[in-house]
Amino acid sequence: MILRLGFSFAATIGLALASVIWSESWFWGRWRAEDTALGFAETVLGYALVVQVVRFVWDRWAVAASGSGAWRRIFLIGALYGWLVEGVLVTTVIDDLPLTVANTGLSWHALFTVLLGWWWMPRQLAAPLRHSIVPLVAVGVGVGGWASFWKFEEGATTSIPDYALFATLTTIGYAAGLALWWWMRGRARPGPLGTTVAVALLVALAVVHAFEQPLTLIGPALVGVALLAVATTRPRASEVTVTPGPVPAGPVPMGPAPYGSLWRLAIVPATAIPVFAMITAAPEAIPTGWFFFVVSVPLSAALFVVAWVLSLRHRA
Repeated sequence: MILRLGFSFAATIGLALASVIWSESWFWGRWRAEDTALGFAETVLGYALVVQVVRFVWDRWAVAASGSGAWRRIFLIGALYGWLVEGVLVTTVIDDLPLTVANTGLSWHALFTVLLGWWWMPRQLAAPLRHSIVPLVAVGVGVGGWASFWKFEEGATTSIPDYALFATLTTIGYAAGLALWWWMRGRARPGPLGTTVAVALLVALAVVHAFEQPLTLIGPALVGVALLAVATTRPRASEVTVTPGPVPAGPVPMGPAPYGSLWRLAIVPATAIPVFAMITAAPEAIPTGWFFFVVSVPLSAALFVVAWVLSLRHRA
């Protein structure tokens, strides 16, 4: 039991590390003055609470990584992850209502971190090389294009060598997180003990936030909506394939584990660095982030509704 707890904890930490790269590092697009190694470790542990809960939910409510329309329930899981982060771990969900219901819980966390970072990217790595180059270049363009936005938004000036080092090391961190997750996730399912501890700590945070500002209870309410969406779209028992042993074959793996293809992630910084350099070299700062906001916020809100409705229809 202790060994399985250790394996499950390691899988959670691996996925939390990969998630922090997408949700925090690539969001801020640079190292900030307040960033420290200790702060990064604390952030990974904080995200691990969320990841543990999400892993438990997708395992117990049979969120499959493959099959027709798999993206739909994975996006619903992404909504759970996003609203736990923005509405419980922190309270940014109330900063600019109603916009912050979708931004950034859905528009960044669900869409980019979970749908792309957890599910879609591993599939690109598992695909033949000729099929994965263009998607990985597209991710690099997005990462570099978004990072350049902070020059406009906050007047941040990052040198090209500094950004090159940042993009390279964060990509290595993402690859390491994926590798640890893939290695450990099949050895033990996320169990009730570790999940109970994570839930208790998140509930304690929600209570503290609510005492300080009652409006923050919107966050737990949105988490409840996401849980309802995942629960009501759970496949019928006859549709879930389970094999004997500690780990079911269907929902847990959440995608392939192509260790030998992780080197392809080098395409991301190799593309992001020249894109960042080109945009930040312009005489005037370019608001590249506006494109992300205009597209991702309404798109992610619509995807949540569409994913829920289509999943309900499929189940019926």
